[in-house]
Amino acid sequence: MPGHDPTDMDYHYGRFVYQAGKFAKLWSFDVRVSERLDDGTLEGEMGPSARWRVTASGPNWQRETDYEILRWDDIVVALDERPNPVRLGRGFYALSDFFFTGTAWRYLKACVRYGLFFFFPYLITGLFAGVAWLAGWLAMLGLGYGLATPWPEIGGVLVGIGVFFALFHQPGRRWRLHQALDDWDLARNYMYGRTPTVDARLDRLGELLVQRVASKRYDEIVLVGHSLGATLVLRVIGRALDLDPKLCERGTRICLLTCGATIPKLALHPSGGRVRAEAARLSNLPGLAWAEYQARHDAINFHKFHPVLLRRTGFDRRFSLDGPRPLLRDANIKHMVMRENFRRHRWSPMRIHYQFMLANEKRASYDYFMIALGPVPFAVLATDKDGAINRFTPDGRLLSVAPFEPQPPTSAALDAA
Repeated sequence: MPGHDPTDMDYHYGRFVYQAGKFAKLWSFDVRVSERLDDGTLEGEMGPSARWRVTASGPNWQRETDYEILRWDDIVVALDERPNPVRLGRGFYALSDFFFTGTAWRYLKACVRYGLFFFFPYLITGLFAGVAWLAGWLAMLGLGYGLATPWPEIGGVLVGIGVFFALFHQPGRRWRLHQALDDWDLARNYMYGRTPTVDARLDRLGELLVQRVASKRYDEIVLVGHSLGATLVLRVIGRALDLDPKLCERGTRICLLTCGATIPKLALHPSGGRVRAEAARLSNLPGLAWAEYQARHDAINFHKFHPVLLRRTGFDRRFSLDGPRPLLRDANIKHMVMRENFRRHRWSPMRIHYQFMLANEKRASYDYFMIALGPVPFAVLATDKDGAINRFTPDGRLLSVAPFEPQPPTSAALDAA
């Protein structure tokens, strides 16, 4: 379940194929990706997802994976196509809600970097407004300010407005200001239950999950929520549980990976009760293996902040799933990419944010493609402090993996949650 990303599925597929190749080279695996199995439309034969099949193998193992992207890109694209004045007004209206309810200050207390990220649209828009004011003032002087006519002032205002919206268009789009404002607008409306199209889509995706479990084709299903998608996937699983309360007892391991997640973005708002309830429900769900990976260098996730308890915390040292969930794990991006590339990307917040979904350049405890395509069960990877690092020989041979079944939380753990 991707976050608020106005890119089409062909781009996602092409990126996946390229990144899967990098993953195969890093681990000495053979990885083969099929063509897309959906028909390209939103309501394809198998539902609202883009799908392809991946076969990954090593000298002594082979794993087949049906990879699906749960689609809501059409909703994001519709927001992206709005006129800029509408985007500006709706985006800052949403931001003002989070500001005046005190939620922005809770962000700063929860995670300083995310709190600063909240003010990014204010900073960039203020910069554009300052440049526009200067351009308008200079135009006014050039047109003869002080004369007994209003035309210099009118001309200055028109120039200022023109310069502002020119900057808002570019570099505003390149700097992801458009995406940020649309995201805050949608997130606020979702929190207040004013997104019937999104809600209907999530309900459909919940039905899709029930269908996948009922097919009995899978030994494990890993649901992945990235960025705002981590909040939305809570609803997907909740809808599936409404349809089938015994979803986690059907013989298929149900796992949840939230990464680069922004669940507290809405959960910290006074009106975020629905999100808080959805997270708490999954935290106490027997049979669900839920781990959240957080990264210090990603300004768009809540580093060392518990998405259910909503308080500062450290990473889990217990490395088991028999306590309060999610299990919080460290995804140190400096361990995942080469030093020179980290230095090159560290001032590109979105590129760092997307690293959660890209192939690693170095073997590390967090490896998205290992979780998605590898032969080691998710719960084993999540509860091993080294992930898959010590589970393969240099030529890609899998070392023995003991069977693992996630245990339900103990009564003491539920009380703590």
